[in-house]
Amino acid sequence: MALEGNLRDFSLEDMFRLLASGRKSGTLYLERPDAQGKVCFKKGRVFFASSNWHRESLGRRLVKAGVISEKQLRQALGLQKIQKKEKAGRRLGQILVDEGYLDAKVLENFIQEQINDTLFDLFRWEDGELRFEADELCEDEDIGISVSVENIIMEASRRLELWDRIRQKIPSLDTEFVMAAAPGDKSMEIHLKPKEWMLLCYLHGGRSVSELVDLTGYNDFETAKILYGMFSAGLIEKTGADGAPAG
Repeated sequence: MALEGNLRDFSLEDMFRLLASGRKSGTLYLERPDAQGKVCFKKGRVFFASSNWHRESLGRRLVKAGVISEKQLRQALGLQKIQKKEKAGRRLGQILVDEGYLDAKVLENFIQEQINDTLFDLFRWEDGELRFEADELCEDEDIGISVSVENIIMEASRRLELWDRIRQKIPSLDTEFVMAAAPGDKSMEIHLKPKEWMLLCYLHGGRSVSELVDLTGYNDFETAKILYGMFSAGLIEKTGADGAPAG
């Protein structure tokens, strides 16, 4: 029998702790009218998560992040299909490591970060249906790397606290920004990373947070966090309805 509930009555944190304490294996589905998500557990630990923000396969995400090349992904997928009997069952991540395309620690860190990113999206849901299916094991997504529920909850709490601070200056995804006409003194101390440069370039002429999300492919949290930092440093300004700086 499936374990079911609603986020209004049973929080995602409570569900995670229940599954962790029982060392459960299976898939937790989340659904609301505009979004879906799923989280895969093995013996009470999370090894895969997907949501509207993160639906791509591991291989596609690794290529998109620049961790491996398109050619390396094709070669690894080819090896997965034709691997010899004694190596049958190797997951994509293990093949990538075995072939020297990426370091095992880099893969582990990448998976953990992707899980945390996805679960932060799900932890912000205030309403939605929950359903845990113990007989659905997501074996195709299991590459042998998992994250403890305690670490997930700690990281989600940290991000939620930061998200609350960000929303004080960026109350909605419709908030618009533009490059500052005269950057403040604090901007002299800033050394921009590639993602920050990309956002700054897109802000020539002004754009909303949601427009930047669509243009860059970054999720709303990552985009807002970068904008929050640049706004605090005086590199960018909010714009009002009339196009004038809003302060």
